[in-house]
Amino acid sequence: MPLPIAHGCVGAGIVALSRPKSSLGMDWHMLLFGAVLAIIPDLDFMLIWVFHLSNGWHRSFTHSILMGFIVTALLIGLLGTARIREAVAYGAAYLSHGILDFLTAKHGGGVELFWPFVHERFKLGLISFSELMHGITLSEMFKASLIELTIFAPMLLALLLVREFVLSGLRSSQGEA
Repeated sequence: MPLPIAHGCVGAGIVALSRPKSSLGMDWHMLLFGAVLAIIPDLDFMLIWVFHLSNGWHRSFTHSILMGFIVTALLIGLLGTARIREAVAYGAAYLSHGILDFLTAKHGGGVELFWPFVHERFKLGLISFSELMHGITLSEMFKASLIELTIFAPMLLALLLVREFVLSGLRSSQGEA
C-alpha cells in the first residue's frame, strides 16, 4: 500500500499533465489540490477509528472506480462545465489512489475497485509497498516513506521539468512567429 507521498505525487502529476500549457507558478495550487484528492481515499481509516469498524472497511468504497466518477461529477457540478477538463483531471487524481493501491497490493486484501457491484477485492501486486494495517513500526514507516520519496518525487519533478521545457519552447516559437 503506497503512503501519502506516492499518492500525492501521482495525483499532482495527473493534474500537471492535464495542463500542458500552464506554468508551475500558476498551477501550484491546482497540483496541491490534485495531491490532496489523491490522498483522500485513505481517510476511510477515520471511519475505522471513529466508529470502531473492522479493517475490512479500508480499501472499500472510497477506493472504487464508482467513487472516482462520483467525485468527478461533484467537481463538474461545483466548477461548471466550462472547467470540465479541470474537474476530470481532479477526478482522475482521486481515482489514481485506488488504481495505485491495486497495482501495489501484494500481501493485503486488495481493493474493491468495482464496489458496489462486486465486493471482491482485486490486487496485482507489481511492487509490494508496506501494508499499514497492523504492527508497522515508526522506523518501517520512515523507511517506506524514503523509498516512495526516492521513486515518486523524481518522477513528478521530471514531469514538471519536461512540461516547463515544452512550455518554454512553445512560448519561444510563438514569439518568433
